[in-house]
Amino acid sequence: MFLSQIGDWNPQLLREIKGRLKIQNVLLAISTSLLSQLVLYTFFAVKLPANRVTISSNYSPYCTGTQNTTDYRCLHDGLSRYYLINWELFWQDIFTWLSIIVIAALLIVGTYLLTSDLATEQKRQTLNFIRLSPQSPKNVLWGKLLGVPILLYIAVALTVPLHLWSGLEAKIPFLSILSFYALVLAACIFYYSGALLFGLVGSWLGSFQAWLASGIVLGFLIITRLWFANAPTDSPIAYIKGLNPFYLIPHLEKSSFFTSIDLWEKFSWFKFPLGANFVTVVICLAFNYSVLAYFIWQGLSRFFRDPNSTILSKQQSYWLTVYFAVCTLGLANWQDVVASPYYHWSGLRDSIVYILFLNLWLFLFLIAFLVPHRQLLQDWMRYKKSFIDNSSWKRSSVRDLIYGEKSPALVAIALNAVILITPLILLLSLHPEKNPHRIDPLFALSIAGSLAMVYAALAQFMLFMKNRYRIFWTIGILTTAIVVPVIIGFMYGANTPNNFFPFLFSVAAPLIILYPGNHSLSSMEILIAILCQWGIVGFLVFQLKRQLEKVNELL
Repeated sequence: MFLSQIGDWNPQLLREIKGRLKIQNVLLAISTSLLSQLVLYTFFAVKLPANRVTISSNYSPYCTGTQNTTDYRCLHDGLSRYYLINWELFWQDIFTWLSIIVIAALLIVGTYLLTSDLATEQKRQTLNFIRLSPQSPKNVLWGKLLGVPILLYIAVALTVPLHLWSGLEAKIPFLSILSFYALVLAACIFYYSGALLFGLVGSWLGSFQAWLASGIVLGFLIITRLWFANAPTDSPIAYIKGLNPFYLIPHLEKSSFFTSIDLWEKFSWFKFPLGANFVTVVICLAFNYSVLAYFIWQGLSRFFRDPNSTILSKQQSYWLTVYFAVCTLGLANWQDVVASPYYHWSGLRDSIVYILFLNLWLFLFLIAFLVPHRQLLQDWMRYKKSFIDNSSWKRSSVRDLIYGEKSPALVAIALNAVILITPLILLLSLHPEKNPHRIDPLFALSIAGSLAMVYAALAQFMLFMKNRYRIFWTIGILTTAIVVPVIIGFMYGANTPNNFFPFLFSVAAPLIILYPGNHSLSSMEILIAILCQWGIVGFLVFQLKRQLEKVNELL
């Protein structure tokens, strides 16, 4: 009865459940979950001192005496029978590590399962039959998201009693624990949506696809844990920390393993002190997960219906960029930059660098989401050729380049760059009379925008190649264009110290301009670099136009 109701609501979910809920699979998931919890509890239990006072048991991380290296001296009660135990710390450590294990299992294993399932569907060519079914794309994909990791959900659900009990014993408020559950749920929807999109888009990777997807998630979680643990939360870099649920584990700083992590007390948005309350922080970060997941689902719906389309429409990309610009600008250190009676150039400079770093990744995603492939550009040329009156085409071409589904993406990328850079220029204009370096950030923003256009033009040119491996070539050439100039800059700088001109053609250019140190770059050098970059863009656009005209002659 219950399964039939699920089938009526979502046939794809019923298909996934029937294929996975075999007795042996369920028993394996249950036994793995319970055994893992037993091992975790035993690992911490053996660190407790003996029940009764003995000569050999003098130190333990959960004793209450003075600290000796990493452990504490064990004190006994007045009767010299039992040791005094810091039970709150003991349960806090169990709660923390169980949270870490659950987060890793949900995000890494769940990503692998979803990507692998879509890769298998593509290989068997059953996904095309699913597309032909009367189900909507969202219904099919939600069925995948809820059904494919069903065994993982069962295993994680069995950890809730121990997790909840350990949290309450560690004196963590019940509302904070529930807020953490809500955040993990939002994070799962975001990561799983990305896994579904990667599964559809990256089918050309074959069996390596699932390993790559889960490896990217694992790498992101590890890198953000190692590199951003002490990153300030009153700066735009907090945006990256917010994408790792590890930093939202309640009372993480009270654990004996993570005492030196900078958490969310200083977290603010446009000077609103959001970090004063843990629940408020969770609501803000869950909202960000939801917005990003919304845009991913827009791409999922488009790409599921038509695998030849771009992932996002140009209009959707503008809304995504506006949201991202407002979100990251609000995370700037407004207390030092604006509210303080003293002008803090270093604080403003750091905020700009952090935002430019985030913008670089957004641009790379926009290039992947917006740049049309050869088939779409050919369709666009057929559409262009259908205009008998050339003047009517010219009137509609500008609008088509801004909003068109199949037109080249360079104008859209440029508009997105303007959307991202304009708020930063407004930020710089808040204290123009106090800023002795006001020309440097303008140069940095200009060169960042021109580099983004170089990468976009290069990607558009490469994806129009008549080559079945053009995606591989595009990824390789873009990676080379990003990495090699940095290597050349270091090699050139080693031979000619204090000459940083080659860095102006790399992603490190804004850093070189904003942090001059002992070297100095003249305005003429920076202008020459910008002109060279726009010359490269012009050359690539000219070559692309020639190829489009050749295609137009053959149509």
